[in-house]
Amino acid sequence: MRQRIFLFSVLCFFLLLSSASGLEVTDDTGRTVTLSSPAARVISLTPANTEIVFALGAGESLVGVTTYCDYPEEAKKKEKIGSITEVDLEAIVRLEPDLVLAGSLTPPEVVERLTQLGYPVFVLDAKSIAQVIEGIRKVALLLGREKEGEALVKAMEGDVREVQARVSGLSEEAKPRVFHVIWHDPLWTAGKDTFIHEFITLAGGKNVAEDLSGYVTLDLEELLRRNPDIITVVSAHGENLPYNFIVSDTRLRVLQAVQQGRVFVVDSDIVSRPGPRVTQALRIFASIIHPEIFGPYQSPKE
Repeated sequence: MRQRIFLFSVLCFFLLLSSASGLEVTDDTGRTVTLSSPAARVISLTPANTEIVFALGAGESLVGVTTYCDYPEEAKKKEKIGSITEVDLEAIVRLEPDLVLAGSLTPPEVVERLTQLGYPVFVLDAKSIAQVIEGIRKVALLLGREKEGEALVKAMEGDVREVQARVSGLSEEAKPRVFHVIWHDPLWTAGKDTFIHEFITLAGGKNVAEDLSGYVTLDLEELLRRNPDIITVVSAHGENLPYNFIVSDTRLRVLQAVQQGRVFVVDSDIVSRPGPRVTQALRIFASIIHPEIFGPYQSPKE
């Protein structure tokens, strides 16, 4: 009888030990993802997720990425499993991942199908810098890179605190009014509840579209009425059509930002991906909005 009790106790101990060594993390959709051990074969379904994995020093664990995953340079060498919205499920199955990192644009049916097939799918859908940082912490845990993750998020949090501290004494009058251009035909901009709005406000500026929510279109007449002090324009892979429109359209010559030469090109990948470069994006906006504090902004070739 005693021997049975002893064997039962040993079995319970090992079961508890096995449970304790497992990883259980909740993603941004509220789903709980459980791994028995840190992931060694990872597939990323967004460029931001790919950047996170590399920033954690776990690039070797990536066995598949999207065709849009182009940073860092090593990401281009990884096997492709489709685009962000068109995923090759057969390719994913063939690569046998033990973790799939999805994003807000990953089709829900893809997440559902992969889950049905038994693949752990962790969805990252950050809406703010703080949520990006929290997501990095969770991915670090899933990859067994807690030390690297903590170092990364501490550096990012330090960047945010530094920017905030340096603009904290500014009066409302000293905060330039900023308009961000995503596309020009029609004119797309970023209102509140976006990363761009957060970058502008944290960097000591005012978003002239803060009364709008999300990414929205704006009439040209409305832009003229709002008359921003500064205009930032995204550029992707050398395509500067929105910038050329802003600086050359005769109707926009009355804008204060155009007259004063304060129209700036910003890298779309850096300012739009919810990954480890969000604090770099914040610093870009800080240099644009307050060069007297942060130094002049070095714009990409226009």
